Amino acid sequence: MAKQNFVGLVVSQGKMAKTVKVRVQTKTYDKSVHKEVVKRKDYLVHDQGELCKEGDIVRIEAIPKISARKYFAVAEIKVNKGQQFALYEKLAIEKVAVQEQEQIAKFFARRDEFNQTITHLDDLRKLDSLAVRFQGLSGGAAHAASEEERQQLLAEIGAIKEKYNIKTWPAVEPVVSLQVSEASKDLSVLEHRVANIKTILDKMLGEEQYAAKVEEVLQQLSKKPVAELSKSVRRNMLRKWVLNEKNEVFVQL
Repeated sequence: MAKQNFVGLVVSQGKMAKTVKVRVQTKTYDKSVHKEVVKRKDYLVHDQGELCKEGDIVRIEAIPKISARKYFAVAEIKVNKGQQFALYEKLAIEKVAVQEQEQIAKFFARRDEFNQTITHLDDLRKLDSLAVRFQGLSGGAAHAASEEERQQLLAEIGAIKEKYNIKTWPAVEPVVSLQVSEASKDLSVLEHRVANIKTILDKMLGEEQYAAKVEEVLQQLSKKPVAELSKSVRRNMLRKWVLNEKNEVFVQL
């Protein structure tokens, strides 16, 4: 006698040892409504090798009862989509971990750069105070000051100047480069474009000198031919393009 078997989808896995839940879908004729209806039933299925993953399509076969609710076993994995999903999930986790490590490395690099800038500024303040003290000693108090103190001040001033390659103090060339973050730049650009969006769009759509560039932008954004786009659609597409701070707007205000 042939064993009872079904083909179903694994909908749950890993919650019980060597057990998966398989959903079997069948069609039966319902006399009350006189048409075929779809019925679904979930089975607890024995998976001896624990090979099945959620999403797999499997063939299950009747076996002697293992427990009150488990009397089927996995006979064949017909489509191992679940294995592919598990692989994709593993790769995604690894990629996220790499990205997190990159972000952490960037954070520490920015922190070190910030600390170096603070140290640089502290040294420049110290250099300024040392220069003022030395100038004071070189004036009326020069006779009262010991030669040893003046030499010590000169040594400290020389050390700081050599450390940052400063030729003269007060310096005429830039000594500290304070970098403005890219986010601040993008924000200022975006605020400017939002404030002048109507003027920008009117010029892009109304002036002949920008027609070629506007058509080139619309060709990149639209899957349809530019000639088939209505005026309102063109305007909306150009608005989104202008409000993206990564795009360089060619309109002169």
